[in-house]
Amino acid sequence: MIEIQQVASLNEGEKLWCELSPNKTIFDEWGFRYSFYKYSPLPICFLAAYSSETSGEFKNLVGLLPLQKHPKHGFEFFAEDPCEENHPFIKPGYEYIIPELYKAIPGAAKAYDISGDDDFTKQLPLEDYKYVLPLAGIYSYSDFLNSRLSVKRGHALLKEINRVEKLGINVEVINDRLEARFSALEILFNLNIDNFGEDSYLLEKDQAAWRDLMTLNFCWRIIVCKIDSVIEAVSLSVLHSEQWHYLLTGVNFKKYPGLGKYLAKVNIEEAIISGANVFDAGLGDCGWKNIWHFDKISQYNFENNK
Repeated sequence: MIEIQQVASLNEGEKLWCELSPNKTIFDEWGFRYSFYKYSPLPICFLAAYSSETSGEFKNLVGLLPLQKHPKHGFEFFAEDPCEENHPFIKPGYEYIIPELYKAIPGAAKAYDISGDDDFTKQLPLEDYKYVLPLAGIYSYSDFLNSRLSVKRGHALLKEINRVEKLGINVEVINDRLEARFSALEILFNLNIDNFGEDSYLLEKDQAAWRDLMTLNFCWRIIVCKIDSVIEAVSLSVLHSEQWHYLLTGVNFKKYPGLGKYLAKVNIEEAIISGANVFDAGLGDCGWKNIWHFDKISQYNFENNK
């Protein structure tokens, strides 16, 4: 028997999250999610599933669907924006309760960027893909080109990157220096906004959470590219559970076409050096991931109109 309870207390929700989260990706980490939630707090409704199979009492936590209530469209995942890989946390062997958790949502819902390979999730409407590059057997960028791209496309990409390298780029990887992280992050924000204006996902209202994240004990990797002593490209990544999450970029690609591809190349190389087994390029093609023949992982959405 399964009993589903609604949890409206943030403190209790955190305890349940930490008890059941697999922490498989950076998006499963409470600290990562909460950094965004605290700047846009909404009422939470965590649906906790308990089983009575072992003790006769509903004490065994076997599932958690962590939600918050948006004032316009109803329930969505906790700190859904800008996180990916949204999914219920399920104790192994209890995947069959996933439909029950979604059915128990107490109102209208519109949730996005859902991952999962269970039967229920796979029948949801396809929203988009996230793109990953498995790094097994790849020991250099040349290995990537040879294993993923045709000779013609690989040669064209390498030619474009070589043209950028001739600019005399100086590359710096920032790991542990907090002050340097903050400084590089501000430049990343500015470069991104210069490119995309109001369409940037890093406008001033979105920046505070990323600054706070820099103080958390994750394996952050900031890569800075300088041309003529001026920083022209910055990326923010994090190494988590042997996955290299390529999270944010700011690139002066208007002045230096191809610099964004060069930055991705450097990140792949650093992921290999760091021992990652997956390069996670995140949600959406962004004009390059599909062309580079990264693996596609389906992401779904869920809606109801209760």
